[in-house]
Amino acid sequence: MPLKDLSLPDEPVPAAAPVPEAVPEPVPAAATPPAPILPDVTFRLPNARAGDAYRQRLEAIPATADSVEFCELNHPAGLTIGVDKLTGIVTGTFDAPGDYPLTVVYRFTSEPEHLRRTTLTLTVNPDPKKMWQDVPTQPDAPYWKADTDCAALLDADFSIIAASKRGRSHAHVGSFRDDDFRIAQVPGSDGVNWQVAVLADGAGSAKYSRQGAAIICAQASNRLASALQGERGVLVDDAVAAYQRDRGADEDKAALALRAVLSGVVGNAAYYAAKGIMDECAAMQDSLQAVPRDYASTALIAMCKRYPFGTLSAAYWVGDGAIGVYSEEDGITLLGDVDSGEFSGQTRFLEGAEVTQDALLRRTRFVLSDHLTALVLMTDGVSDPRFETDARLSRPADWDALWRELDGALAFQEATPGKEQRLLDWLDFWSPGNHDDRTIALVTPLKAADV
Repeated sequence: MPLKDLSLPDEPVPAAAPVPEAVPEPVPAAATPPAPILPDVTFRLPNARAGDAYRQRLEAIPATADSVEFCELNHPAGLTIGVDKLTGIVTGTFDAPGDYPLTVVYRFTSEPEHLRRTTLTLTVNPDPKKMWQDVPTQPDAPYWKADTDCAALLDADFSIIAASKRGRSHAHVGSFRDDDFRIAQVPGSDGVNWQVAVLADGAGSAKYSRQGAAIICAQASNRLASALQGERGVLVDDAVAAYQRDRGADEDKAALALRAVLSGVVGNAAYYAAKGIMDECAAMQDSLQAVPRDYASTALIAMCKRYPFGTLSAAYWVGDGAIGVYSEEDGITLLGDVDSGEFSGQTRFLEGAEVTQDALLRRTRFVLSDHLTALVLMTDGVSDPRFETDARLSRPADWDALWRELDGALAFQEATPGKEQRLLDWLDFWSPGNHDDRTIALVTPLKAADV
């Protein structure tokens, strides 16, 4: 048998050692870019007014989304000013007008270590009230009159308070107060007083209009007093009673009948006021070479009386300004229309064409009120700034606002003296662009006039 092959196998060839995979070179991390430097901003402040308390926020320009922290506000010596570092609100009061340099030190919250500075100019405008001069009028001029006037009357049922003040535009150049007024309480035939108020606003372009206004007020109030104490007063009482009785059947017919009677009183007063101007012109023609237009003036003539069934208010009105019957419950009724002249800014004046029989009847208005708060007469120096447009004269909300202000200043229902002086002080209210003479008369019941 064959021998087994006892030879050893070939020496094994060792396996090749595994080749390790190449390890990639580590890529160095990219360097973090430096934080961008935020651009500077400037700041702006609205203008201030000398004497007024100032409170405004610094406005960044351009606006930035980064929060700004305010550190300091450097200002000229003697200027009282500060900044709230959290809000950037600047406060202060500045006595003198001028341009004041300010330096704001601030930083962004993202750069707490980086303080920045910027400058700005705060402009303080002058107080416009202090820019007006108060030049005296010439005491030897024809028809000299005082710069102010005020008066008050009181009876068992009503008070009348009136005040008139020279406008800033007149005071600035030393010209006269062209407005005027008269008030009166006239005994009626039944023992109840009539309340009478007359206002007039002399034309600024007429050299003796201040006297024209004074003549209108004196003549009209005197004529009303004479008529209401005599037979015409009795006729008015009877006509008012007839109107109250008949108006339910035919309101228009009853109103026309009463208006015809009232025209013979307030219209008659307007007629004689116009005649008074003509008489004055004739008397002074040689010494002053005056002509009627030199005395041109508006006219607001009103009377008021309480009856058991209501309070009658009647008026004749020519020109601008206003006569209103105001009720806190019922709103406002105007006793006429604002007259516009041929051109913008003009008005009509009391003259021959406005005192014909037809014109007197057309311009005579009345209202019988159940809840009278006040009969109010005012020249355009009051009505223009308080109502701004003719349309707003008919808005009860504007009258409500005016009444609240007047009642706050005068406290009508309180028996305190000196209301006429407080009304004169009230006329000094500030209204930009409105600096004409101001005159107002208020006829107010002392107790509720409800019926």
